[in-house]
Amino acid sequence: MPQKNFKIKELKSDRLILRKFTKEDFDFIKTHFTSENVNQYLYDNEPPSSDKDVQGILDWVMDFSSGDHMRWGIVLKDQPEILVGTCGFHGYDQNNNAAEIGYDLSSKHHRKGYMSEALRAIIKYGFGELHLHKISAAVYIGNTASNKLLEKLGFKLEGVIRDKHFFRGEYFDHNLYSLLETEKENNI
Repeated sequence: MPQKNFKIKELKSDRLILRKFTKEDFDFIKTHFTSENVNQYLYDNEPPSSDKDVQGILDWVMDFSSGDHMRWGIVLKDQPEILVGTCGFHGYDQNNNAAEIGYDLSSKHHRKGYMSEALRAIIKYGFGELHLHKISAAVYIGNTASNKLLEKLGFKLEGVIRDKHFFRGEYFDHNLYSLLETEKENNI
């Protein structure tokens, strides 16, 4: 997983390029993470409400010095100037070779197979180059599309994390999924 001098590697799939973020991505971060559709099931943080908040998100996705996360911007190969979403790893546990996966896609690009393609690329990278043994995902139980996506990729439901996030005065349960390195061959 990331180390102090880590440089994120660009990944490519049939239709996508996964690239590192730059300071020029400020407008995308602002538009993307203030979108109601993108935030519909994100219960861990409020959407950014100021340029300072947006800059904080951009700084986080550009910084690998902590060694506990990495995030790619997703672009279409035939339109590499336009970001359509993000995906990556966070919560890296070096002792157990494990990390959690996270992802989001702008709504106009839903149901085209882009996210499954992007996740296959980073899962392959995670198990191959990062030597992860386990990749987990926590998904709001009502997020049907995301739950189905993880199952399609071979993730196994481990159980429900009750009251995982307290957001706007309410607790939200999440499904906990995982994929082991020994299981990746099935769908990756």
